[in-house]
Amino acid sequence: MTRRILRWRFIVDWKLQGSLCVHGVLYGLLVLVAVSLGIFLPLLWNLSDADQVNVLEDQAVVMLYMHERFWWLALLCLAIVVLGAVKFSHRIAGPLVRYKRNLRLLADGKLPSPLRTRAGDYLQDEVACLNQAVAGITTRIEAMQQSHVILHGEIQGAMARLSRQAAFELEPVLLASRELQQCLAAIQRFDTKDDVVPQPTPVTRPDLALAGTSGRGD
Repeated sequence: MTRRILRWRFIVDWKLQGSLCVHGVLYGLLVLVAVSLGIFLPLLWNLSDADQVNVLEDQAVVMLYMHERFWWLALLCLAIVVLGAVKFSHRIAGPLVRYKRNLRLLADGKLPSPLRTRAGDYLQDEVACLNQAVAGITTRIEAMQQSHVILHGEIQGAMARLSRQAAFELEPVLLASRELQQCLAAIQRFDTKDDVVPQPTPVTRPDLALAGTSGRGD
């Protein structure tokens, strides 16, 4: 539990979260300026127009009272805005960082494990779509691997039944089948847990291994 807390970070993407936090603080400051003007300008206006001494004294006391406490409240509100902006940006940047990581793995021909999100994270629908896309690609890759095993075996069987000359003419087909086998074997699965550095795990299938062994003997 302690290790999990130590690994948990609020800032996972400085560029994105920094931009969101700056915008949040800017809007918070604009709100505080608007509130300050709405509170202090009428008092200052009344002070300049006040004729009676008692009214002037009362307004001055109110002005001093508010000035003494207002800035502490303004700083507290600003701190709340900063903390809220950091938390809000983390709920966006956290899934987005892992989302981009999985997309890069797909671009490199690797199949990442399903991306998990936490309660309260944004981009839930986008993450679900990415997981569905990876699952669909994985299913099609496995179907291609199975079909290749059958195709490779049929080519080898045909070459064994044909004459030497006819079998020699099928050598380019066999070479293309072996290249396809290498391409399919290069596709890897990656365990992309949030707190673990991804380690490659090749997609291994016993039938492909047997096919590769038999192919080397040709």
